[in-house]
Amino acid sequence: MTTTLLHDATILTLDTRDTIIDGGYVLVRDDRIAEVGRGPYTGPAVPDRRVDCRDRLIAPGLVNAHTHSQSSTMAGFGDRMSHPAFMWLTQAHTSRRTPDEIRLSVLLTAYGLLTSGSTAAIDHFPGQRFSLADTDAVLSAWSETGVRVALGMRFFDGPFSDIFPTAPIPDDLKSRISEVELLKPQPYGELSDLMSATIRKWHGQPRLSVFPAPSNPDRCSDAALTLCAELAERHDTGIHTHLLETKKQQELAQGRYGTTMVRHLADLGVLSDRWSCAHSIWLTDDDIELMADRKATAVLNPESNSRIGTGLARAPLMHRRGVRLAVGTDGSSCNDNLVMHEAMRALATAHRSAEPDRTRWITAGEVLRMATAGGAGALRHDKLGAIAPGFIADLVVYRLDSPWWIPVNDIVSQLVFAETGASVETVMVDGRIVMENRKIQTFDAEALMQEVRSMTQSLRRRNADLFGVAHDIADFVP
Repeated sequence: MTTTLLHDATILTLDTRDTIIDGGYVLVRDDRIAEVGRGPYTGPAVPDRRVDCRDRLIAPGLVNAHTHSQSSTMAGFGDRMSHPAFMWLTQAHTSRRTPDEIRLSVLLTAYGLLTSGSTAAIDHFPGQRFSLADTDAVLSAWSETGVRVALGMRFFDGPFSDIFPTAPIPDDLKSRISEVELLKPQPYGELSDLMSATIRKWHGQPRLSVFPAPSNPDRCSDAALTLCAELAERHDTGIHTHLLETKKQQELAQGRYGTTMVRHLADLGVLSDRWSCAHSIWLTDDDIELMADRKATAVLNPESNSRIGTGLARAPLMHRRGVRLAVGTDGSSCNDNLVMHEAMRALATAHRSAEPDRTRWITAGEVLRMATAGGAGALRHDKLGAIAPGFIADLVVYRLDSPWWIPVNDIVSQLVFAETGASVETVMVDGRIVMENRKIQTFDAEALMQEVRSMTQSLRRRNADLFGVAHDIADFVP
């Protein structure tokens, strides 16, 4: 066993009593929190390592419950784009990657997560047809980073009807779309073999989980959605998906099934507490009741949704009705960074100007719970999200000498409304320090930045035909 003592800290436990400790310690044994206390540690253990946390805050690591590692290179790539145009351009940026390029994208994602206080994430990967080599590459890379990750194997065996042009397009453009095979569906039988093999190989490895993950239910057959439920039950995994991000997706479901997508999932017998559903914007009142009844999690992405104008999830109503809620940044392509503190602030404030009854506002404390325990629920971990004996030691140490921490008035409010991620100094995942004094310990961040710049230039040259199609089709999608 190895033990680490973090001492002389302010500790935000987020335990059942919301205990805050001034001048306390956290004793970590292997991957678990062994003891939390006030004052100096006087117990019998002789720590292998001591971490001085004077003028520091220790808090549970944040869980980014929806992001895309493949889009980590895309910050700031476009503005005032419709959702369909954004999706086509994302394909051009992320297609045809080699295993080493997949690894670099994962490392860049991990760099963004760790330096801003996230210790865990759900990675909805990739955006196209995938192979076993792709899932091996992404999961091997995540293992290297030390971050806790659930890989959502993003698949579709039907068309992306929500982003294809409804108006006629020139024959030449049709031909080019066919030639580059953008968004070509993956056959059901192939998906079944790939997802089963990946789960068997990687699910349950240290810090790693593997979920079947529809790109969006309206892009998948009922057989594929049923397969997800069967795989998740057999291997005790979660299921991750985009859900009703756009009004067009709502309309497609109504036209195809004669009911809402959430009701269709329930009628199909697959909707359960295993589902974590990113966006969840265009839900009816009945959908919200169904989500609450089946204990599915809605993963809210307020900055991403504002960035590309897809809508505003009714988070306060979902919260009042008892829907399980988590928070995500979405990918860097539509959020530009992976800073969960910004996403929390947006979630807490986006609804306030339209709600005169302040008792209905979501509080900073509620949002912080969504970003910790709520995200842990989406990951299907019941021992994450608090600093208490027996919980997994996923911890973040913040410096308290930044301007927004002077003075410390209310720790929870300042974490949500004031913190930017810039105060994060040290990060522990699974009892292992993976970032110390802002320096990543698990990979070479400086070398990574150079390699990513070269990779991006190479991909843009290699995918020139895809960029051409994405650019031209933008004129035909609203």
